[in-house]
Amino acid sequence: MSEFNRYGIKIEKLKLKDIEILRKWRNNPKISSLMLSQNGEYITKEQQLKWYDSIKDKTDALYYMVFVDEIAVGYFCFQQIANKCAVPGEILVIPSQMDQARITFGAYCAVYDMAFEILGLEQLKAYSKLENKRAIRMARLLNFQTTHTDNQCIYFELDKDDYYQMRNSLIAKLGLS
Repeated sequence: MSEFNRYGIKIEKLKLKDIEILRKWRNNPKISSLMLSQNGEYITKEQQLKWYDSIKDKTDALYYMVFVDEIAVGYFCFQQIANKCAVPGEILVIPSQMDQARITFGAYCAVYDMAFEILGLEQLKAYSKLENKRAIRMARLLNFQTTHTDNQCIYFELDKDDYYQMRNSLIAKLGLS
C-alpha cells in the first residue's frame, strides 16, 4: 500500500524526501524529550539517513507520513508487527492555522482504519512516558485500555472492535466522512 486517503488525510509510506522534516520534528525539544528511543538527544543528518536505510527493508515495521492538502502534518509507524498485532508510534505537528482537533482525530482514525482494514491488524499495543500527558489523554480518547504501568511508562492495548465502537461516534461528532 503506497497511499491511503480518508477523513481529509493522506497517508503515504515514508520516503527519503520526508526524512529531513521528520528529523526536524524529532529534534524539537518538546517532542524528543517525550520519546523513549531518543530521550532528548539531537539527531544529525547522517544519523537520520542511517536510520532510514536501516528501516527500508524491515518486514516487522511500517513507517508513514501524514499529509493534509500536501502539507506534512505527521508521522506514524507500526513496529513489532506479529500475530496481527503492532506497536504504534506517532508525531503530529499540525500548523496553527489548520483545524487541529479535526486533523488530529482524522489522522488517528485514518491511520488506525488503515491498520485494521488494510494491514489486517487486530490489536495495537502502545506505551507512553508517564510525563507525556497529551499522549495518555489521546490513548484514552481513542479507547485504548490501560494494561499496566512501571516507573517510566504506561502501557495500553486497543482491540479492533473497541476502536470501531469509539471511531464511529467520534467521526459523527466531528463531521468527518
